[in-house]
Amino acid sequence: MYTKESEEHQFSFTHDWFVVPEVDENHELIKISKAIDWVSVSEKLSRFYCADNGRPAKPSRAKVGLLILKHLYRYSDAGLVDLIKRDIYAQYLCDVSLKEAKNFINPSTLSKFRKQIGVEGVKLIEQEVFKSLQRTRLLKGRRLVCDTTVVPADIAYPTDVSLLDKVRRKAVKYLETAKQFGAKAYRTYKRTARRVFITYQKIRHHTKQSRGRAQRKLLQFSRRNINQLKEATDNISAPNQNTADKAKDEFIKEAQRFLDTASTILTQQKDVYHGLPVKERIVSVHKPHLRPMVRGKYPVEVEFGPKILLNLKNKCLFLESLNFANISDSNLLGTAIDAYKERFGSYPSQLSADRGFWSKKNYLLAEEKNISKIAIENKGKSSYLEHKPFRERLRRLRCSIEAKISLAKRKYGLDRIRYHIPDGEEMWIRLGLMAMNLKTATAYG
Repeated sequence: MYTKESEEHQFSFTHDWFVVPEVDENHELIKISKAIDWVSVSEKLSRFYCADNGRPAKPSRAKVGLLILKHLYRYSDAGLVDLIKRDIYAQYLCDVSLKEAKNFINPSTLSKFRKQIGVEGVKLIEQEVFKSLQRTRLLKGRRLVCDTTVVPADIAYPTDVSLLDKVRRKAVKYLETAKQFGAKAYRTYKRTARRVFITYQKIRHHTKQSRGRAQRKLLQFSRRNINQLKEATDNISAPNQNTADKAKDEFIKEAQRFLDTASTILTQQKDVYHGLPVKERIVSVHKPHLRPMVRGKYPVEVEFGPKILLNLKNKCLFLESLNFANISDSNLLGTAIDAYKERFGSYPSQLSADRGFWSKKNYLLAEEKNISKIAIENKGKSSYLEHKPFRERLRRLRCSIEAKISLAKRKYGLDRIRYHIPDGEEMWIRLGLMAMNLKTATAYG
């Protein structure tokens, strides 16, 4: 039946808008807000603030709650600000009233908060979340399942030509900034170099000769711009300059860091051009610490990001180590076992891992730790687990970590790291896993 729209828009104090809303106690955000000891979180994060100077900061509960929401629902910082204005459950988690939520926080505050607490602060938050997990029945038992994966960084797929063009373009930008601080103008050939790169990009299929020509030309352009930038920074940092100030000093330091990275890239690309092997190859100008991870897995054989070691305890996934080098899985089993002991207070009684972790040394190490049931498939045709009664059970248990890693990549952001701050990779991964574990814990009261 059609309902006519009322012409009366003046609400009275008995209208539904003025009634205190009732929340669903079974909602996941309500359970998360009650599971975490927010007073303890605030006390631990107080070390990152000055006790008696400056304006009062936003409450730690609100900012930590927004970080949980960000990784739980994959919102941007601007999306979080909009969410807390309109969602009563987000307001409950962050302990923000409807009136305060209207102009409560700016997206830049969250970015500053992440830089302020860093990895150390995220670990402190993770400790409180772990305590809340321990209060459930979720972490019972002494079974350990470990595996590794690569979390891709937020960079474009690098090629030799595109990497050289990025070095050149960034050097030209620094030269334009150096000119504002008193450096002379240089002839950078940026239009000519850009035309070379665009012409190369328009060709769908490249030959070895066409790729080599483009690489050689961009090497020349990049080397010229790098030498010009070195000369410009030396001139503006000379003691007879009258424009010395804080902004100029910061620019010189930033330009010097870029020059160190760019010089290494040019040396490596020259070796690549001449067909020589290159170790510790840099694949990103903005993130020079990244290395190519040759995994040989479908559909991407080479990935660019940190390799992480994960331990699965029942249905909770924990980060135990993060490396930017492609360390063999067989060298990480001892780290996984020791991390389990440090986190839970005792060694596991059952261990399951894939054959990448297998070695005779690792098997003996697990026996030394009094692990009674060890299910690591050995390499070769015959298996020492062939007649073990627990083989299939622990093999199925090992499959569960693959599903958990897949879930983390599909729903909790481990498919691509979005933080670009120092140590942002570890912060992103820890916060994503923390949100997933909290989501899992809500089903267990």
